[in-house]
Amino acid sequence: MSFLLLVSLGLLSLASIGYLALAAIGTRCNRAIGFVALHAVGIRSLASIGYVAPAAIDVRSAVSIGCLTVATIDVGSVVSIGCLVVVAIVVWYVVSIGSPAHAAIGFRSLASVPLLSLLSNSLTPQYVFYFYFVSLE
Repeated sequence: MSFLLLVSLGLLSLASIGYLALAAIGTRCNRAIGFVALHAVGIRSLASIGYVAPAAIDVRSAVSIGCLTVATIDVGSVVSIGCLVVVAIVVWYVVSIGSPAHAAIGFRSLASVPLLSLLSNSLTPQYVFYFYFVSLE
């Protein structure tokens, strides 16, 4: 119940793995609760502490409780460290929640040579940020 309450308040709690009340409302809140290295600079910080691919739950289960309006993360930060698998999963995830138009643009971007602009106009930041948090559980 506490998880559902935190979600309804705009936070995504990772209490199940000991990261209570990790904010999904921006890096300012992350700094305030002392998770600068974990989330303030995006997925790059995850790579530096070894949380590259710990995903273990079905993202669709969280969609059903309304965690779609989580804050922002720059898609470029995903691309800049070469997480093509992560980006591909995000594209698949957008397909699974019913945004085929966005996903189609994303797949075309994946096929393109210049990866720095990957998905820049196809995925809103909230989708990437949402997957980023859910994958930690």
